[in-house]
Amino acid sequence: MRRMRESVHLPGWKQRMLLGWRESAQRDRWGPVLVAIGWIHLSFFIICQWLYSLGDRSPIRFPALWLGELVCVAAAIRMIAGSGWTKRSPIAGFAVRVWCTFLILSFNVASLNTLTGFGVDWFKPVWATLSTFGFASMAYITTPWFFVPAVQMYFTGLLMASLPQYNYLIYGLSWWLALHLIGATVHRLAHVQKDAPDTNESQEAEPRAKPRRDIAVRLR
Repeated sequence: MRRMRESVHLPGWKQRMLLGWRESAQRDRWGPVLVAIGWIHLSFFIICQWLYSLGDRSPIRFPALWLGELVCVAAAIRMIAGSGWTKRSPIAGFAVRVWCTFLILSFNVASLNTLTGFGVDWFKPVWATLSTFGFASMAYITTPWFFVPAVQMYFTGLLMASLPQYNYLIYGLSWWLALHLIGATVHRLAHVQKDAPDTNESQEAEPRAKPRRDIAVRLR
């Protein structure tokens, strides 16, 4: 255990993850990807809210809508980021694992709520709790700024518990806001990195220029 602690250099490892995240954001256009996911999620959850307000409690229709949303999200990511994006950087693979676990647990709590037969849809505020965990996991690995949507989802869960009749709408709007803010930030960082000069190339160019000056002096 002591050797493991000594062999892992956390700051350097985290710095590599951050660099990989920024490169992936620029190459795979993660800003537009997140914005598109936000609109897809909001659209499907507005439909869920509309059906719920009409008194529809079908155990099949809502999971079908959730599955449809997942298919649309996967299609949007493939169209914007391209194929094979999960293997282009370590942070992409980590994000996939975190949010796939989130989806599995979200479906699990919804299934448990249905099987227990309680009249209260307690699984919906739990979705916000799972969202907080997902964003907090991203914050520990990448940047502490992910704690901002994590705190947002914490209060989203409290609001959902206070207004259960609008749970789908509240949850959809909260995710829409979080994804738009993250997408705009990622897009801005990607453009800043793209426009920034390459320091490595400038450092390599300087020593190459010096011998040319020396040669010119000798010829004189």
